Parts: sequence; structure tokens; C-alpha cells
Amino acid sequence: MATKVLVLGGGSGGLVAANKVKKLLGREVEVTLVDKNAYHEFMPAYPWVAFGMREPEQVRRPLGNLAKRGIEYLQATVEALDPANNKVKTSAGELSYDYLVVSLGAEALPVPAKDSYAPWSLEGALRLREALKNFKGGRVVVGVSGPYYPCPPAPYEVAGQVEFALKVKGVREKSTVDVFHLNPLPLAGMGPVISGKVMEILRSKGIAFHGEFEPVAFEGGKVKAKDGRELPYDLLILTPPFAPNRVVRESPLAGPQGFPEVHKGTFRSPKFPNVFVIGDTVNPSLMLPPAGVVAHFQGEYVAGVIASDLKGAYIGEPFNPVAMCIMDFGDNALLPQCSFERLLAGTGMPSCGVMAVGKWVRVTKMLFEGFWFATLIE
Repeated sequence: MATKVLVLGGGSGGLVAANKVKKLLGREVEVTLVDKNAYHEFMPAYPWVAFGMREPEQVRRPLGNLAKRGIEYLQATVEALDPANNKVKTSAGELSYDYLVVSLGAEALPVPAKDSYAPWSLEGALRLREALKNFKGGRVVVGVSGPYYPCPPAPYEVAGQVEFALKVKGVREKSTVDVFHLNPLPLAGMGPVISGKVMEILRSKGIAFHGEFEPVAFEGGKVKAKDGRELPYDLLILTPPFAPNRVVRESPLAGPQGFPEVHKGTFRSPKFPNVFVIGDTVNPSLMLPPAGVVAHFQGEYVAGVIASDLKGAYIGEPFNPVAMCIMDFGDNALLPQCSFERLLAGTGMPSCGVMAVGKWVRVTKMLFEGFWFATLIE
């Protein structure tokens, strides 16, 4: 009888894990992927939708396409986890498994400013597009509503892209663009080389950065910081706050802070060895960035661990603790790379550097979008 592998979540980590485990084990496994959405969406392209470079249908593919790869897709909402009995409760009924991969992401909370825009979903991207269509110039502020949000470079990319969009619309001279963050410098956790390069690009575009800016109120067309600073705005773009996934934090997998406990080397649950947790569902507790590339590498690795369990002698790919993210600033781009090996080992901070800078780097990101769909879901 084939081993049942159940994957929860059709984002980067879940999609890669499902494809990889099926590729490695073929008919030895029955792979089922569960997601409440009908589509897998290429999340790095959301800002492109906001700024008119892409339409929604261009940045998503039906999860039903996975049937071509021998993977069953079930559109359902995950309601509860019962790892003691190898079961998952969903809106479509109860599912059993031999191995479980949890990649449900984090839980988005309501944005604290009602008049803000958040182009980190298709719906949010289209709302911002509509707002920009009628924008005649003014004060644009981009910032974060909390310390944890997917894709750490996102606010800086969007600030750069909106600045370029205003230039194209011919209203840049009548506008200001500011970006604020809780950290003292952009991407401070990546070290001075990355922070310095991002600051250099922001300055070249006339974008002001406000560090150690902790927002406490959004009222009267102003963002108010804890230390008394204020940023007035006509257009506010704000990352929503995120929390540990509710289903996971209410399950036996949860640790003291709500995030699940896993072994750093294998992403296995210490209580339930046939359960793995990857992606934004767990990465904040591991001090890994909530980024698609990290979930991608985790998905590949976990698939290899499952294959090793079943084959007995399979030597899978080691987890690649590296994050590379092409930062698209509209008329410029930056490719940083960070290794989190020392961070995971508890021996030091991430080791980061700049791999490339220039307009041509944007083209690489666009090419990767096509490669991603072609290799995983088309």
C-alpha cells in the first residue's frame, strides 16, 4: 500500500514539498495537497499587479493542475490538527496520513489604518492600482505595522516602485515618498553591506528613510510614532501585521509563543516524528526570514527526509540555509544573498553580501517567474 503524504498549504513551501516527494518516490506515495484557495499565486509579482505590469491571471495557476503530476489537490479549509492520531480536520472532512507537511503560512491580521493600501495580495494590489490611477501627486508613505511580515525587503521594493510609477505618471515633482521601519536601517538584520546598498538606492530616488519608527496611531492623515515623530500622508501603503497560524497555535504542535516546535536540522516535530513544519508557519521562531525562497529550500529538504525514511538509504539534499531575493525598485534592482548557517547553529549572525545591482537584475526576476510555474504547476 502506498504511503500517504499530506501537505497543508499551496504556497511556495507546500508546492515544492508536494512536487519533490512525488518525484522522489513516485507510486510509493499518495500525495495530497490541501489549500483553501483554488490557485497558487506567485507572490513576488503582487506589486507588479499593483503597478500594471501584470494582470491577476498572469501571476497565478490553478492548483488543480497538480493532477497532471500525480498529486491530488483538495480545496478545503484546514480546521484542526490531530497529530496524535495522524488526522487533519478540514471543511471537506477528516483526512488521515502517514506523513504530514504543514506549510500554512502565518495569519494576516487586520491592518490598523483603514485608509491604507496593502499590495501583498491580489485584492490589495488591485486596490492600490485603482488608487494610483486617480493619484495626482502628494505625500506617499510606505511602512510596516509590526515587526513580522512576509518578505522583509517588500516595503523598500514597493517604495522604489511607487516612486518610479509617479515619475512615469508625471507627478513625481509634486510628490514625496517616505518609508519607515522599526529597524534602525533597511534590512538591518542582513548587516551593513545590504543596508548600505539599499540606503544608497533609496537616496538616489529621493526616498527618505525613517528608522526606529514604531507606529502607535494612524489618524488625521498622519502616522504617529511612539517617540513623537509624525509622517503626514495622502497615500499610505502599509504591511499588515501577522501572527502565528491559528490552526497550528491551537494544536499540539504549538510551542510557548504559538509557533510550532521543530528540530532546527530537520524541521520535524520533536513530539510527532512524522510531522514537518516549514515556511512562515515556523520560521520566525527559528530566526529565519519569512521569505518564499527559504520555504522553497525547506520543502525540498523535507521531501528528501521523507524519502530517506521510506527508502532507508536515500541521501537527500541538505537544507540550503541561504536566501536570495531580487529586490525590484522599479528602475533599478538589487540581488542580495544571505547565509543563515551560523544563525541556525547558534554561533553567529547571518553572513550577507550583494551579488548584483542593475536594471538587468529585474529581467532575471521576470524569467524566474516563468521558470517557477513551468517546473511546479503547469
